[in-house]
Amino acid sequence: MAKFQLPLPIIPNELLQEIFLRSSAKAVGRCMCLNKFWHRQLRQPETCIHHMRRQKVLDQHVLFHVGYSLLLMGSDSLYIVNAASGEEVNAQHPFGVGIHGWFRIVGVSNGNICFKFSREQDDTRLLVWNPTTQCSREISDPHRDHGRSFFPVYGFGHVPNSDAYTVIHMCKRDIADAYVFFSRYCSRRSTWFHCVDCLPGVEKIDPNSVFNNGHAYWITGTGDSYATLKSVLCYSVEDESFREVSIPVGAIYTVHNLLTHKEKVALLAHTHNEFGYVAAIWHLNEDADGNRILEQYCRFASRSIRENPILFVDDNLLLLVNNSKERELLVNYRYRELVLTEYDIEHGTRNLLVRRAWRYPKMPHPITVRSTLKYFARMFPV
Repeated sequence: MAKFQLPLPIIPNELLQEIFLRSSAKAVGRCMCLNKFWHRQLRQPETCIHHMRRQKVLDQHVLFHVGYSLLLMGSDSLYIVNAASGEEVNAQHPFGVGIHGWFRIVGVSNGNICFKFSREQDDTRLLVWNPTTQCSREISDPHRDHGRSFFPVYGFGHVPNSDAYTVIHMCKRDIADAYVFFSRYCSRRSTWFHCVDCLPGVEKIDPNSVFNNGHAYWITGTGDSYATLKSVLCYSVEDESFREVSIPVGAIYTVHNLLTHKEKVALLAHTHNEFGYVAAIWHLNEDADGNRILEQYCRFASRSIRENPILFVDDNLLLLVNNSKERELLVNYRYRELVLTEYDIEHGTRNLLVRRAWRYPKMPHPITVRSTLKYFARMFPV
């Protein structure tokens, strides 16, 4: 007896593409298994990128790394929380660092997370992991291969209009060296490319990086603990070139962070004066001649939540993760606990979504907060 099978309906490619772009990641993942044509279409990098741009607000997750210091091994925790509901996503990271190991987040891009980790104190490696597909790839750490080196920094992000990603590593092989040793990993070729000497005159680079639209950004400085800020360092993956943007005198505050704000790379500067806490956001723009400059977007006191997208309360940063006309999602890590709250702008109320206590409440605990995106299987492979 012949097996009865219904023919699939004939749908124009343009309409089919629009349906896929509007569908959730889970629904599109199921469609990939129905026939070879859909599977082939959905694996195209262009489809993946367009879907990411459509769904990045609807399907956003927040990644929390709670750790201590390299002197206290085995104390790191990792949480992934749905930005819309506050529900924690059960995702076990693929590396077991044990009681003598540690890890930190290098970067997040298109749903993939890049870690630097160590199972032993001196044995460091890099790992790119997709928490949706549970696929991962270990990458050798060039910092370990250099032997004795100083000021290692990293960057991670996807190449524009492609599903390939890049890992960037920079360090100094001598503490007094005038040059920086630069390395770049390409996922397509699975190999590192090295540049022996570059960036003359750059003394120190802050380890925190931002990757946006095919460019990696760091803050450079001089003196102890980056006390004197110098510039925002920009590396273009496409051009394989560096550019420096000087930090204006008016932007030199006490503490600085790089972040993405309103689809732009921004310098967040905050300090404390006789009037209380003061913060300013500087956007990285281009002038009429195509030169990159930092322009002040806003300057505000740290008490207003309704007017400002980023809020500072006492010494604790409330980081805005998701911003719309109806809601603001805030992260607070006061009193040795992680609190994820939703602020209702219309009614002026807060709703508690997630509360997590630290493992060791009596120990100091820095926290890294990153936003990431969840995608369906086989998209943005590791």
